[in-house]
Amino acid sequence: MINITDKALCNGCNTCTVACPIDECITMHQDQEGFLFPQVNMDTCVDCDKCEKVCPYIPEFEMRKKEPQRYDKPLVYASYSKNHEVRVDSTSGGIFSELAFKMFDQNGYVGGAVYNEDYSVSHILTNDRNKLDEIRSSKYIFSLTDQLFPEVKKQLKAGEKVLVCGAPCQISGLYTFLKKDYENLITCDFICKSVNSIKVFQKYIEWLENKYKSKAKKIKAKDKTTGWHKFSMRVDFENGKSYVADRYHDPFFVGYLQTELFTMEACYSCQFRGFPRPADITLADFWGIENVDKSMDQDLGTSLIMINSDKGKEYYESLGDAIVSKEFTLKEAEPGNSAIYYDTKKLINREERKAFYEDLDKYPFDEIAKKYFPMPTLENKIKKKLKMLKSVFGLIKQIGVSPISWWQIFYYNFLSSKVGEKGQLKFIVFRNSKIQLNNKAQVLLKNKLIIGKKQVKSSNIETRMLIEERGKLEINGKFYIYAGSYIRVIENGHLVLNGGFINEGVEITCATKIIIGEGCTISRDVVIRDYDGHNIESPGYQIAKPITIGNHVWIGNRAMILKGVTIGNGAIIAAGSIVTKDVPAGSIVAGIPAKVIKKDVKWKV
Repeated sequence: MINITDKALCNGCNTCTVACPIDECITMHQDQEGFLFPQVNMDTCVDCDKCEKVCPYIPEFEMRKKEPQRYDKPLVYASYSKNHEVRVDSTSGGIFSELAFKMFDQNGYVGGAVYNEDYSVSHILTNDRNKLDEIRSSKYIFSLTDQLFPEVKKQLKAGEKVLVCGAPCQISGLYTFLKKDYENLITCDFICKSVNSIKVFQKYIEWLENKYKSKAKKIKAKDKTTGWHKFSMRVDFENGKSYVADRYHDPFFVGYLQTELFTMEACYSCQFRGFPRPADITLADFWGIENVDKSMDQDLGTSLIMINSDKGKEYYESLGDAIVSKEFTLKEAEPGNSAIYYDTKKLINREERKAFYEDLDKYPFDEIAKKYFPMPTLENKIKKKLKMLKSVFGLIKQIGVSPISWWQIFYYNFLSSKVGEKGQLKFIVFRNSKIQLNNKAQVLLKNKLIIGKKQVKSSNIETRMLIEERGKLEINGKFYIYAGSYIRVIENGHLVLNGGFINEGVEITCATKIIIGEGCTISRDVVIRDYDGHNIESPGYQIAKPITIGNHVWIGNRAMILKGVTIGNGAIIAAGSIVTKDVPAGSIVAGIPAKVIKKDVKWKV
């Protein structure tokens, strides 16, 4: 049965609730942060496992890996509607509206997100053309799909044509619920940065209603009053007044884009980015189009279209003269749309997040905004610069005046296109560190990475880091890589370091995904590999499997952690052990292969 113990592994797609054959056995409940998660009534559950079989987060049941067929590399277009009113009223270039018009013309149904009376968001399915104004445009908060999925299935089985637009995780959930693709179904997803808390958004609207002394009647999250590039939040009120503020001055946008305090946890490590995409067609803003083709940018909104299937290609081409469309390469679209591949770049600061939501229950939204995400002021900018200067002087004391090290520090903190969160001194490189970031490699610095630190400063021991094509290194907590270590992220691998250190001579090889939790202590000459390197011809054999190492884990000298292993929080791996199976939390394992020798152990540095 579904049991959510880690909120990072649930996006609230509702698939489990609608798949359950027992009425109200699985229901969605809002947590303190304003996100909805499933809860199972154990008194009525019959252990049929239907909820698990449709969950897009459970790999063995994940239908999207089997079907429908999607392109490994999409066809890419810049596009916009020729209908000026539709284009201006849309989030991007109005292409979703044109896709919807085409479906309505065929007497089909269109599914999308609409605001409810309480400013929450739900997905609906409709054949009423007049509903399109409500569906059109982005809603940046969590949406309910419990009514959508069964209705889509009903209409598809009746032979009706259906177009559905949702987040990639929702579209993936739809397919696992349907259990197959339908010829009469067209799906659209979008390049999604993250979704936000219903509770925070409702508090924000409540503040505006109090300020304007009137109930909100229309919300436009990407109003183009000040232009598409400088999109604004617009709220119209029943008393005739309007609130308009661009993304740099609207507190909701500032909090969402700059702090991500109210982003859903699953969005920090989204499993639905990259390719192949879940949907037939992917929609987005074509950010950066002015650098690719100025003729496609009039600051009115230009859509990025990614065609992911033959069915999607045929449907998009059927729009014909209703749109302006021009083909580009994926490489041309990538610079302004990092969310195609990469997760939100902030670290979950649980203490700050907890305090934020506690304050949200006590104070008006404007007071919350001033405390947690104040508008940029000259005073704040000066303080930030002084803090950086102080950091520089501190580094000089540690590193000395090595020209190569200082060039690397400058390059990776301020120049490299492969490093996220640039402009701050987060990538610290000591002497004799060799770093190679191959094509489309990415380093996401949500906290500091210190590489090549030496215990004996005059030592010439070399530290190496290689991130291969589309490999990703994610630093979520301050992390030290001591001298003599070798970090290798193989093509498409994802290494997540949540805070702690690896001592001298450690080797980490990541081909799928390796997660090392907060506060881990990894001793000298440890080897961590999720990849065998050579294939064995044997039924069921897998050359690589992910490794998860929990928080506060101590790994002893010369231990080896091999593919497919999960190590629980607070565990201790004895020196020289070879770990081939999961390690329970709070236990000590030792030997070759490692076995549990003691349980319920607590340790401290």
